[in-house]
Amino acid sequence: MKSEYWSYIWLVIGFIFLIFSNGFWNIIPIAAWLAPIFLLRFLRTQNKTKGLVIFAPVYVIAWIIMLYGMFLGIIGYIFAVTYGIIFFIPFLADRFITPKIEGYLSTLVFPSAWVTMELIASFTLFGSLFSLAYTQFGNLPLMQLVSITGIWGISFLIIWFASVVNWAWEQEFSLPKIYKGASLYLGILIFILLFGGAYLTFLPVDSDTVRVASVTRSFDIFPLAKECNKNISCIQGVLNQSLDDFLEHSKQAADAGAKIIVWQEAGIFVFNDDEAGYIRQAREFAMREKVYLVMGIMAISENESINENKVVLIDPSGHTSEYLKTHLVPGDNHILGDGKVLIQDSPYGKLASVICYDADFPNYVRQAGKANADLMLIPSDDWEAITPLHARMASFRSIENGFSMIRPTFEGLSIAVDYHGNILSQMNDFTTEDVVMIADVPKQGIKTIYSQIGDLFAWLCVLGFLIMVGLSLTRSKGEKI
Repeated sequence: MKSEYWSYIWLVIGFIFLIFSNGFWNIIPIAAWLAPIFLLRFLRTQNKTKGLVIFAPVYVIAWIIMLYGMFLGIIGYIFAVTYGIIFFIPFLADRFITPKIEGYLSTLVFPSAWVTMELIASFTLFGSLFSLAYTQFGNLPLMQLVSITGIWGISFLIIWFASVVNWAWEQEFSLPKIYKGASLYLGILIFILLFGGAYLTFLPVDSDTVRVASVTRSFDIFPLAKECNKNISCIQGVLNQSLDDFLEHSKQAADAGAKIIVWQEAGIFVFNDDEAGYIRQAREFAMREKVYLVMGIMAISENESINENKVVLIDPSGHTSEYLKTHLVPGDNHILGDGKVLIQDSPYGKLASVICYDADFPNYVRQAGKANADLMLIPSDDWEAITPLHARMASFRSIENGFSMIRPTFEGLSIAVDYHGNILSQMNDFTTEDVVMIADVPKQGIKTIYSQIGDLFAWLCVLGFLIMVGLSLTRSKGEKI
């Protein structure tokens, strides 16, 4: 009876830590390390069927609370339930496979299953959203691991910690029994932190810089357009006002010395028939001010049936390159791009560009790392509930691929970081009236291991998990490997 009582205590503690470990309530990064410890302890101290029947709805409810308010209406509940199901699977795997594998090797079942599910999710419309790695933003020594393993290495470490602690718990924390296993995990963790710290200290960002600027919209065009009552001429007047506003603030940025100016995602709404005229004005500005200008454009038909969410990159000579957003945010409707990241040489390093949600897909953005991009430009448009989480997620792409990044964001956090993840400048749309952010960023990036090998670590986790599943299936009930 006493052990049953403590089992439910562990469930409650794990539930609370889980709520504060990720999503909207992500305020305690260490909770991401602690939550799975107690959730595993509950499951391992319960009868399989009873434990899973109790655990499954509790776990999904925790996800609903975690994501409450982040997404509108039914989409939020769909996201929460889907994530709850996806990350319930590693717990299920631990409960059925771990007992059939003997010794310390059993501690690898849970983390390899977790990384497998994160990797699978990254190939769906959800991308890498809510990866455990993102909960560790700000821990720069640990974050450097992603330059080798991608985000999967940090997620593996967090979940492996829970598995090792439970393994030691089952040995009653007897030092003679757990010394070697605990030392192995702690040795690896300490080495990773020391490596990251040494990397930051002895190989600091050392490059000439270029001044860049992000520009976001200073007024909301939608209420004004709504007042036009679908009068096309009236709406065009509002959109023209928006273009003038962006050009005016871009002039301020150029006067401040900016050589690269990046507008937010869909900063300019323009009817298809008017698009060429808007781009012509922007080209004239870029040539006159001798700057690289990145326009965030939403080109729409008059009945809004065919939309293009795009970037138009204009160099100082007036040459233009276009990129269409490749990943569709649930609820959006626009033509998708060809799946190729925009890459362009410049005197300020090799430039690359994607749009907002595209940066949630690590394997996609790796195109820029493989091309040795030096500066990633990410026009974005967020909302308050995912601020600052979404901007912080994008900073991991910089460390993974060895490029610096500027991410101008409407209704969110505009941010500039270098390839080590150091924040160079940031501006929160909800706490300031400013619309121009200036940053001096390195002209030259670095080549990283991740940019060359990609998700190899994650695929090794998948392979390891499948091998353990296969071995467990060959064993009769109660027989250990």
